[in-house]
Amino acid sequence: MGSITIITIVVVAILVGAIFGFAWLGYSACLKKYKVELAQGKHDIELCDELNNKKQQKATNKIISYVLTSIVLLALLGLFITGIVSKIKNNSFSVNGNTTLVIKSGSMSGFYDNALADKYEELGYDKQLQFSYGDICFFEKPSSELKIGEVYAYSNNGIIITHRLVGTHKVKDGNGNVIKTLYVFRGDNNPSKDQTLVSAEKILYHYTGNKIPVIGDVILFAQS
Repeated sequence: MGSITIITIVVVAILVGAIFGFAWLGYSACLKKYKVELAQGKHDIELCDELNNKKQQKATNKIISYVLTSIVLLALLGLFITGIVSKIKNNSFSVNGNTTLVIKSGSMSGFYDNALADKYEELGYDKQLQFSYGDICFFEKPSSELKIGEVYAYSNNGIIITHRLVGTHKVKDGNGNVIKTLYVFRGDNNPSKDQTLVSAEKILYHYTGNKIPVIGDVILFAQS
């Protein structure tokens, strides 16, 4: 390190120290003067005004706190009531003639593997008919003729399941005559088809493709 560099560092250090020293002396002098004036009562009016301002601010903060607390309590009460009502109605509501369901599973949130997605594309299934946990989905009454590839909601032991219709199973009598048609469903994100074969009377709703993401999470949280 050269002598010029060393001299420069020393000069800068002295200047910085001098600046901080003068600043500290000035601050100490002002503080000492303020204490003397405070003892002489020269700042009594300022202190009273400051005290009044603090009292007013405290009262304002108390009002704001009360209002915010009331809002939070009302919101929690609303969530609680919504959770109970939706639980009683099995997470279903009626809106403009359509039925809304709160999705409680991720079985239709995507494809289990790429091979299944490619297969659905080849079959012409609408791959956009998917939804995630916590979505609110809109359903309509199913028509008399069910379409393979569409998504339906069916009842299984009191539980509503929303999966894609992927096939049918014909029940025949001893003479080979078809006496009943059962339906095969699968969640796009499931590794296999549903084990339950579903009769037509168990199929409750047809998915319209419309949904509101995430909002159902609030209802499910309220139920918890």
